[in-house]
Amino acid sequence: MVVLAASICTVSGKVLLSRQFVEVPRSRIEGLLAAFPKLIGAGSQHTVVETESIRYVYQSIGNLFLVLLSNRQSNILQDIETLRLLGQVVSKVCHSTEEEKILASAFELLSAFDEIVSLGYRDTVTLSQLSTIIEMEIS
Repeated sequence: MVVLAASICTVSGKVLLSRQFVEVPRSRIEGLLAAFPKLIGAGSQHTVVETESIRYVYQSIGNLFLVLLSNRQSNILQDIETLRLLGQVVSKVCHSTEEEKILASAFELLSAFDEIVSLGYRDTVTLSQLSTIIEMEIS
């Protein structure tokens, strides 16, 4: 499984926060995230969208989207589990889905994202372990 990036963006595709885990040009990630809102249909019940080379696994968090970009050869179940853990971290760190709160907590979120995914591969870390790591970094 190769996770390219984990991002939080608005419904219009504006990127609030993004962490790349492999060497991919920033412009490529921005282009993929800008195309994302066009790929999901209004009122879509699916949480996965695939293009020729990229898989978008996403979940709605209020009026924002948490998006995991991976290659199509990655394990979809691991992608979904990784996204679930990322969503729990966002909820725990931010306590809100407002843009301002996400931006104010950017450092903690990016640190937690780095603990979850390393060099494109998911690490075996639990939410309680992440909570401990986040507390140590804040202190």
